[in-house]
Amino acid sequence: GEGIWIIKLKDQPYCANYGDGVCEDDWVLDLMEANDNHQEFHTVSEFIEWCVNGRPGGNCDGWTSKGEGAYLAGGKEAGGQIVDQRFCPRIVEGEIRVLTSGPTCLQLIHKKPAEGGISAVLGTGSTYTFYSPDEPKFADLKKKLFEEDLPKIMPALGLDGEPFPIVWTTDLIIAGTDDKGNDVYTVGEFNCSCVGISKFQACAYPDKGLEDVVGDDLTEATMVADTAGAAAIDALTMKQLGKLGYPVPFKTGPMVGLRPFPEGPQFKLILAEYNIPGHLSGVGGTDKGMHGHRVDSIPIINGVIKTGNACTVVKYLPSEHDTFANIAKQMDGIIVRINPGQLPGAAQEKFDSLMRQCIAEGIPVWSSPDVQIQMGAKDALCKIAHLNCGLPDTLAYYTEADFITGFKKTMAFQPRVVKQNRGSAGEGIWII
Repeated sequence: GEGIWIIKLKDQPYCANYGDGVCEDDWVLDLMEANDNHQEFHTVSEFIEWCVNGRPGGNCDGWTSKGEGAYLAGGKEAGGQIVDQRFCPRIVEGEIRVLTSGPTCLQLIHKKPAEGGISAVLGTGSTYTFYSPDEPKFADLKKKLFEEDLPKIMPALGLDGEPFPIVWTTDLIIAGTDDKGNDVYTVGEFNCSCVGISKFQACAYPDKGLEDVVGDDLTEATMVADTAGAAAIDALTMKQLGKLGYPVPFKTGPMVGLRPFPEGPQFKLILAEYNIPGHLSGVGGTDKGMHGHRVDSIPIINGVIKTGNACTVVKYLPSEHDTFANIAKQMDGIIVRINPGQLPGAAQEKFDSLMRQCIAEGIPVWSSPDVQIQMGAKDALCKIAHLNCGLPDTLAYYTEADFITGFKKTMAFQPRVVKQNRGSAGEGIWII
């Protein structure tokens, strides 16, 4: 929810048709940021200043947002962008998160905001209700998303030929109803960079680990991990690769719970992790458990092993990039479980370049840098605007001039949701 703003005109009327009116600079906006549902009031020109120059510009000291603004910083090449999408008022009923592995639906989660709220981010009083993939009430949603839209999503994003991530989610919001009275859903965002398996990641604390996931939680989480592992292998079976030697990885950490490797595996994979040096948790990051791994890493590896194939953790160390590259290029596939932003800037660019080299050499990567950037970026919503799960009046701005011109038109027409490209916790998402 960071950088996602839900925006309304405070005391001005909306025009009847898009393009009939343009906001004046002194019109007051009623803004709510989705990361914590806090409310602010600023003029159109003040909001533009926040989005363009932000707090570093020196003119936004009165903002109470936890963010920094400056959403266009660095230009499009550096990820600077703003997406302007119609506000769907039924968001107060919640959103449906579709947990998916490859092309397979695993679970649907109704995330309902607290009474009077709009954002269902954890920690804001929201409630989560979990449904099986066969839940009848979501049959129409699943048909449109998985049967009609799924084959078109990757091509629409310029990712034709790329596999879907082994664990990813789609957040869907009710946009209206069709002629038959069925709810019509639109994508709020895709989450695909390093989506956690919730029941495993609930134990991502320095004093906990995989052994603390028990009972029904373990059964459910293992199902997700098994499916994720199988999704990687299913993609690999479409490629006839030569038999490669399995190299001894450098630093892995204790892989507690790892199943025995199969004899004569057809495919050999690595699961790449990175531990942040000197992190306050003492285990390399807030996504890590007591053994220094993401708590869902070993279960995903076990999901691969259960298919009769081999996989192991390999830690990425920027100082040993060439060693890692030598290992990676001997593999049949690479599973990346490194959250964007964990690696320092130059190291991230070098790692991403290596992953693209591996893809060019025919080695699948889940999820590749381009999938994370193009599928996870907020302007993916513009590229799927023509699909069932899209909104046709979703716009993206990459320059100050386009933002000012476009936003003043859309804001004069309807309530809006404005989202920055960066962030995943509600900051910079404005409901206006």
